Amino acid sequence: MKDLKVIDSLRTNELSTVPGGSVVTVVHKDGKRLVYDKIKKPYSYVNTILKNPSVSEIFLDGEKIYPQ
Repeated sequence: MKDLKVIDSLRTNELSTVPGGSVVTVVHKDGKRLVYDKIKKPYSYVNTILKNPSVSEIFLDGEKIYPQ
């Protein structure tokens, strides 16, 4: 499935509109791939994402970090 970049207007954190930071790609069990850029605290972000049971994989700056 194609990557879908989450646009700034849908983001809830003001820092997500400031340039710089990491890219987190979240793959859901249904195959949907969402890309979040400009993540300033990637590990905090990932810990929050992991609370969603539909997540099957997470990539941080292109490297798979979940599951290991």
